[in-house]
Order: sequence, then C-alpha cells, then structure tokens
Amino acid sequence: MGLLDIIRGQRAPKRADIDRMFAISTSYPTLTINLELVPTHAAGVCFKPVEAAAFGELLRDMDELLRLAGADSGVEVERVDDDMGFTWVVLHDPDFEDLVTTIHLINGSIEERGFSEQLLCSVFGFRDADGRRVDLVYAYKRGTFYPFVQRGERERDNALEMRLHAALSREMPMEPELERWYAVWGAPVGADRA
Repeated sequence: MGLLDIIRGQRAPKRADIDRMFAISTSYPTLTINLELVPTHAAGVCFKPVEAAAFGELLRDMDELLRLAGADSGVEVERVDDDMGFTWVVLHDPDFEDLVTTIHLINGSIEERGFSEQLLCSVFGFRDADGRRVDLVYAYKRGTFYPFVQRGERERDNALEMRLHAALSREMPMEPELERWYAVWGAPVGADRA
C-alpha cells in the first residue's frame, strides 16, 4: 500500500497465509488416532459469489482445473449453492492429503485472481466414535481452525468443541476468540462417498 492509497482512504485487504491450512495434514494422526475422529472423505470451500465477468471466468477456469486434477487424483468435485447465498466447492476423495492439497489449490486460485475477500472458510468433515458429525473449519481471513460440532437442527456441542480445541491447539493454528467460531450449519461435507 502506498502513500496515495493512504491519502485516498483505500486499504489493501490483508492476505491470509493459506499455507497454514496444511497443519491439518500434520495433525491427521492426532485427529484419527488420539481423538478417534473418522474422516468423511469430504471437504469444501465456501465463498460468496459476485456478479462479475472476471469472477465467472474464475469459476469456469477453476472447474476445468478441478476436472483435470480429479482425472489425475480421483477426487470428485461438485458445486453446491446453499440457502444463505453462498457457494460451496465440495470435494470427495478417500485420500485426505489429496483433499487438503486440492482445497488449498482452490483457495489459492481464488486469491490469485483478486477475489480473496469472497472466501469465507474451508471445512473438513469428520465423525466421532459415536458417528456424530464433527467439522474442522479453516477461517480463511484469520488463518486459524476451529471445531464445529452440530447436534440436532440448530444446536452445538460446545463441550466437545472446547475439548477438541484444547487437544489440537499445540498442533494446529486454532482460533483463540470463541466469538469467531461461526456456525456452518449443514455444510455439505458430512456424507462419506468413499
């Protein structure tokens, strides 16, 4: 940002370090062995679409890129629009490393095209030992993870969320401010296709 930008009152958005997302890969043994979480083999990127020709071109290019990546790695891709007006790119792959790498690729592609402000989060789906849904949410703008455990239609299991946060805080960049643990009701990463 230059002096002229400051005088005009313009600011450049802070770029998040999307490479921090790879911490979920190194924490995978803790997640699956120590915490007994079972991956759903699904993950998704949530973003707010905009009506712009450049954004439409980005989506077409991303679809082509993901088609090629899927042909190589076997990852299945779908796009889902939710009730809140957000778009999800949802991936299904039995290889967790492929999921993380492809999610990172999507985030990087959106950021490189200048639409980083549209990125909301990435969500990795798991189930606990009782088969209940547990999501790990990567908050793009904060560069941190937090657990989201949905119970019932609109209830959260705060106690389990706090236990997961404590167990993972030494291995992953966890969000320290609880008020930033936004709900991702019905994120389309709960179904296991593998």
